[in-house]
Amino acid sequence: MERFTESARRVSVVALQEARGLNHTSIGTGHLLLGLIGEGGAAAAVLASVGLSLPACRARVLEVHGRGGPTAPGHLPFTAGAKRALAAAVRESLALGHRQVVTEHLLLGVLATDGVGALDVLARCGVDATDVRDRAFAALAGIDLSAPRAARLFLSYRRPQDLHLAGRIADRLDDFGRSVVGDVGECDVLLAVVGPDWAPTELMRAEVARAARRSVPVIPVLVDGAVLPVDQLPVTGHVADHVTVRHETFRADVARLADVVRYAQPGIG
Repeated sequence: MERFTESARRVSVVALQEARGLNHTSIGTGHLLLGLIGEGGAAAAVLASVGLSLPACRARVLEVHGRGGPTAPGHLPFTAGAKRALAAAVRESLALGHRQVVTEHLLLGVLATDGVGALDVLARCGVDATDVRDRAFAALAGIDLSAPRAARLFLSYRRPQDLHLAGRIADRLDDFGRSVVGDVGECDVLLAVVGPDWAPTELMRAEVARAARRSVPVIPVLVDGAVLPVDQLPVTGHVADHVTVRHETFRADVARLADVVRYAQPGIG
């Protein structure tokens, strides 16, 4: 790793720490992805631009690989995939005529590696690997490829028992880079959580009306088998598509909700 800059070498150190924290016995491409984020350099900025956070990626790595048992002290070996990623990073650097391997080259190397690992983690986070690759090349070329601002969402719900489900939806949306705010006056999209036998409260009507005055789209989120109550929704003139969220397909349904948010507010991620 003589060609690697200090920052690029630091990625391996952070990756080792992440692998140990998950009780894993080797360092794979998923751990290298965590190392790239945790190192905090240029590649971390690229990954942050598509909404990736260290806690979200760590959770997805844990989903892919599970948590291991106690590991022996000392250095952990790289997996075959991680070794290919390191070699690919060197090739990317040479192909671009660069004398050293920086974190962006290492990110490109990770993205070029097949198999279960970093690419699976990115997919589970709802991130397009091709987009990340384009952004890494742009960063190497000094091009500012700023991502659209993450959509700010407000969740409106009627029943106290909907609070837990609304919290789960908010946590999952955060994994897709969609932040939830506590004031309807700050949001880009309002999500109206609709359960069975739903009818809007005065508070919900006020929230939707406030969103309407700002031309904020309203997306009904149907839960617990609810149907779309078209006649019950307060009139805003800007009610977007609805999304059904079921417990058994929660992850996929919230992923679709994140996509509907994107289409409801063009120009906002």
